[in-house]
Amino acid sequence: MKKLLLDTYLLGKNELIVQVRNPLWLVFGLFQPSVYLVLFAPFLSGIAKTPGFPTGNAIQFFAPGLLILNALFNASFAGFGLIDKLRSGFLERIRVTPVSGLAIVLGLVLRNTVVLIVQSALLLLTSLCFGLRLNPMGAAILAVLMVLIGITMASLSYAIALLGKDEGTLAAITNFFTLPLVLLSGVMLPVAFAPASIRLLAKFDPFTYAVDAARALLNGIPDPSIWHAFALFSVLGVMASWSFIKAMREAVA
Repeated sequence: MKKLLLDTYLLGKNELIVQVRNPLWLVFGLFQPSVYLVLFAPFLSGIAKTPGFPTGNAIQFFAPGLLILNALFNASFAGFGLIDKLRSGFLERIRVTPVSGLAIVLGLVLRNTVVLIVQSALLLLTSLCFGLRLNPMGAAILAVLMVLIGITMASLSYAIALLGKDEGTLAAITNFFTLPLVLLSGVMLPVAFAPASIRLLAKFDPFTYAVDAARALLNGIPDPSIWHAFALFSVLGVMASWSFIKAMREAVA
């Protein structure tokens, strides 16, 4: 166990050093959510007073969901870096070392989690400049939920990368699933505004509960969606991590 933790730390640290040496990851990683915050959130101001809108403040509605959106997209594309490692011979070289496949898995997930938390903190600070008010305790709990989401989506992305070994395949699969998940989650507009058929589909989208939980936590409002989201992504995180571990063991066998 001690060796596993040490190997995980060293691999995760090395991945973070590589990441820090290329600061463009921060700019491009936050570009899409920043554009949504600056150019889309103002559109919601006009409908914030509409009956059925969850809050009277557009930024209180949109910013929490934007954090979940950032976690979903950034973690979902984590596998592209692993495909590059495959082509560069990283896994081939790792085979002749005493480092276990599990340590590689944990190291990569650790890197992705740290990057996600840093990005989320910067996005949250930017949202404060737009008038967001948050509950500090709720924000801390939300950080844990985002870690679970990051582990889930990054593990799935890494597993698909190891199985497909091609950027085109990973991009196609990722885009096929992420867009419907985002639209059904209610990040852009309240799910309550949708037709009954869409509201029914939204109940099967785990990100619907994550977005609702993020809004409840940042606004300091108890809501069943909080424990629903934690339960869902705890289970999904375990399943996704298991699939990544299995794919990694086969890759380094």
